Amino acid sequence: MNMKFDARYTEYQSNRSLLRKLVRRIYLRSAAAQLQGPTLDFGCGIGELLRRLPAGSRGLEYNEATVDFCRAAGLAVDAYDGFRDDWAMSALPAGARFQSMVISHVMEHLEHPVEVLRKLMLAARSRGVEQVLVIVPGQAGFRIDDTHRTFVDMAQLSASSVAADTGFLLNHARYFPGNFQKLGNWFPHHELQVLYRVCPEQSPTR
Repeated sequence: MNMKFDARYTEYQSNRSLLRKLVRRIYLRSAAAQLQGPTLDFGCGIGELLRRLPAGSRGLEYNEATVDFCRAAGLAVDAYDGFRDDWAMSALPAGARFQSMVISHVMEHLEHPVEVLRKLMLAARSRGVEQVLVIVPGQAGFRIDDTHRTFVDMAQLSASSVAADTGFLLNHARYFPGNFQKLGNWFPHHELQVLYRVCPEQSPTR
């Protein structure tokens, strides 16, 4: 696959085979089950997960063709270029608040994913976010997409520098499906799911 983030990538995401769409439902249910309350779906793609999230949820998406696709489907999605905004998420409406944020299959598209994740966590805290779910592919999944730039693993996501001074701590991590890392070396649809939560003493007053 050799494509940029434009209408071709939107078409690739929206025209998956029926079997692939059915399989993806299992993954979407797994992610949605870990999220609570209004959720910010960062890099929401064509809105497959966003459709399953609680009322008040919203998406941010880099690909403008995909933003148009989501809006045509009635989803609340804002166009967002984090490179220009230094990942402060200023494209969100001024009063928008969320309980959770999910960053699913986004980090691997970046040159410096750990640095970006820390900035996103800081921005998320200013929006009331109390938990952040990060999902990245295993080695086999990383290799099949030419738009992937950096392989992200458990060692990187568990490093103390990731959540330093953000108020978040790593709460839970698992591989899915099948909770063992080596499966991802050959099965392209294997992923790592890492959940960060705010320290209890730093939870915002509601």
